[in-house]
Amino acid sequence: MDPRGKSLPPAPLVTDEDIREELRRLFDAGPDSGLVIRVYGESGEGPAAADAFREMFASLRMYEGKQQDQPLEILVDAPSKAHIARALSVLGHEQHQKRILDHILTTFGRRLIDPLAEILDTTPTGSVTARLTMLRDIFLAHIAELRMTPESQQILTSDLRRLLSDDYLAMVAENEERVQRPRVAKLAQQILRLVGSTFHRALKRWPSHAEQIASSIARRSPKKVRLSEVPKLIRGQITDGIEEFLWIETSADIEGALRPMLAEHQDVMPVTQATLDRSTYREFADACWAIIAEHC
Repeated sequence: MDPRGKSLPPAPLVTDEDIREELRRLFDAGPDSGLVIRVYGESGEGPAAADAFREMFASLRMYEGKQQDQPLEILVDAPSKAHIARALSVLGHEQHQKRILDHILTTFGRRLIDPLAEILDTTPTGSVTARLTMLRDIFLAHIAELRMTPESQQILTSDLRRLLSDDYLAMVAENEERVQRPRVAKLAQQILRLVGSTFHRALKRWPSHAEQIASSIARRSPKKVRLSEVPKLIRGQITDGIEEFLWIETSADIEGALRPMLAEHQDVMPVTQATLDRSTYREFADACWAIIAEHC
């Protein structure tokens, strides 16, 4: 009863969460299954809504096992090669390849380029200033190791601190940033073009490989699968296929081109190892799957 003395409507007997839980039980679908449940109806709860839910439950229970909590065991044919190939063909469209490349360049490209920005960081905690400060500390430590008289040691230390003051080191750091920035920017553009061109060539070859990947997926799939397992099975196998394709088609080319590029600019970017992270390719495959799911 509300404060004005009016009776409040009774709480619903069946909530939306009850419905979702029942459907999850019937289809034995866990959080990773990929199954999406939406229940539509009129706003509010009433006898008509409850009757509709009862009818739905009765219909779904026709497919249950004999035991009350026995999961659904409906077996269906695994998706055919033709169905898989049709889904994979979505990635052959130019507008979707643009989305994929945008994702690659804004994630993978930046992971290769961001270290350059860190090298040029002239803030008090940045790379350039930190290296100059470390150099000053090394000089001061060497003075202490000379075992001179305290007076002579104090003179050297004071003069060195005046010479390599914080303001002086900041000025040197700013000069380094001003001189190096054009060279670093050029290297960053080269890396970005390398990544973009390599993946673009790979995606252009995608239509001719999609059929082969679909055949491989269909060959590895069981002939019959549980209905509730279909979304997870298809997503896993398609993303595996996309990840492997992109890795084979791009990783060796990018690593091979990065090594001489970084060696040429060692004075700018003192990094000689150019090994790509395979897990990053899984992110690309997941992004591709999102596009497939959106358009299939």
